[in-house]
Amino acid sequence: MLRCTETDRAVILAYIAAEPEINLFIYGDVETVGVDKAPVQVWVEPGPEGWDFLILQYFDSYILYSQNLDYDAEAAAEFLRGRKVEGISGKKELLDRLAPYFPEKTCRLTYMSRCNAVDPAFGGKAGAGVQVRELGPEDLDETLDLLRGIEEFSQTYRGEEQEREQLAQCWKCGGMMMGAFRNGRLVSTAQTTAASSRSAMVVGVATCPEERGHGYASAVVAELCRRSFAQGREFLCLFYDNPAAGRIYHRIGFSEVGGWSMMN
Repeated sequence: MLRCTETDRAVILAYIAAEPEINLFIYGDVETVGVDKAPVQVWVEPGPEGWDFLILQYFDSYILYSQNLDYDAEAAAEFLRGRKVEGISGKKELLDRLAPYFPEKTCRLTYMSRCNAVDPAFGGKAGAGVQVRELGPEDLDETLDLLRGIEEFSQTYRGEEQEREQLAQCWKCGGMMMGAFRNGRLVSTAQTTAASSRSAMVVGVATCPEERGHGYASAVVAELCRRSFAQGREFLCLFYDNPAAGRIYHRIGFSEVGGWSMMN
């Protein structure tokens, strides 16, 4: 594997250009952080005709991409096994070939969706007594408390100090975080990550279990999208694996573009 430097930036961006949604994380991290600047690092595996595959590291998480569905999965697995790996993610068809080399990990399939504009027909109001506003670093502790108390995020937010740094990276790299407050308490949140001049990924959509069913998350995501588009971004993406959530995202203006797998 070859470790990339800033001199490889243009070649990396050209390599991932054909699938902008699938490679949104890579594009955003390279544009806003860099190619060889913590917490981002990029490696490539040479092939007979250019690169066989590319791996981007973000903290202890890794994203794999290849233009070739028959890439050397064994070589990719060998590289990853020599490192501390919290998770591996990528296009479903690529991760399907890598998964057999990591039988100890669980592979979860989600659906990637893209939104070019919020559907004007989507109301998305949070209701009386609920304030939806942009969050800042001063809201970090309350946001972490919310996420740590939700089962779906229990493996990601486990009370470790590094989580503060990872969440704060949202603001450092041009991302945005929105929250819904009911009676002064944060009850729902969502954020963008891998933000670039062109796009961003919506992640961390969460609502307190006892506050679900009132449309708070829908209102937060819709407002997050509106503000991101107002900043000039062309499109936003998000993942979902819950059909009910998928129907809500479709009403906001998202449509599916492919499968995305995550191994943890």
